[in-house]
Amino acid sequence: MLTRKIDRALEAMAACQERVPALREIYRADSPEGVALSGLLEAVERAQKVLGREAAAK
Repeated sequence: MLTRKIDRALEAMAACQERVPALREIYRADSPEGVALSGLLEAVERAQKVLGREAAAK
């Protein structure tokens, strides 16, 4: 059960990375929305790196 939850969360992060750039194109880079979306993508990337290191260590 835990594996399914983890898999769904990882899939959601991958979908975010795939879809958010299209949404980000709607807003200026320096607008609050653009900054927030860029921050979201950066946070997803950081999380994936940390999770990848944890998985590699196991």
